[in-house]
Amino acid sequence: MVEKKYIAPNAITAANMFLGYLSITASIKGDFTKAIWFIILAMICDGLDGKTARKLDAFSEFGKEFDSFCDAISFGLAPAIFVYSVLNKFPELSAFTIPVSFIYALCGVMRLVKFNIVTTASNEKDDFSGMPIPTGASIVCSYYMFNYYLNQSYGINLFSTELFIGITIIAAILMVSTIPFQTPDKAFKFIPKSMTIPFVIFVIATLKYSLFILTCYYIVANLVKVFSHKAE
Repeated sequence: MVEKKYIAPNAITAANMFLGYLSITASIKGDFTKAIWFIILAMICDGLDGKTARKLDAFSEFGKEFDSFCDAISFGLAPAIFVYSVLNKFPELSAFTIPVSFIYALCGVMRLVKFNIVTTASNEKDDFSGMPIPTGASIVCSYYMFNYYLNQSYGINLFSTELFIGITIIAAILMVSTIPFQTPDKAFKFIPKSMTIPFVIFVIATLKYSLFILTCYYIVANLVKVFSHKAE
């Protein structure tokens, strides 16, 4: 019989997968903004399940594997279907639609497998090897969302299919790279503790724009840190 303490974190993980599934159905229907919001909600669940497991001391091998499989759906397959569905609206890009979306999904799954191998070999919580898959999903989806709401609110259309494809491919490459990525708490440690709550409130209030900006900062800051150290 399953101990009660394991139910809560695994239920949150299951919610993560369900939201990924809903995102896929929304992408298939062409409701791209809804598909993105489902992925964002899945990210919240992904952050909560680990915290809940730590709070309840409910870590398990099943929970770890279950989390990875659910992440593969929500941050690997769901964004890939989103990319496929968006590009499918442009017949002139038909040669890129399947390859680009599949490469993202493939690299996302490979990233999760690598993460499981690394965490099995070492229990130390350190920097990530390669860009985390939720960040990959975030940069791909938030680019579309940023431009969609910019166009809706201000009539400014900056969306570029070429840049969208480029961002997706770069995200895929970074996920399977060996470039060290700091955990978000390290990357944003410059924010004073007294400003944490106001900052979080501001981010939530402006999420349709701020998510893309913050994700870009997180990626660029990590890349600059790595390459500046190599140049020394």
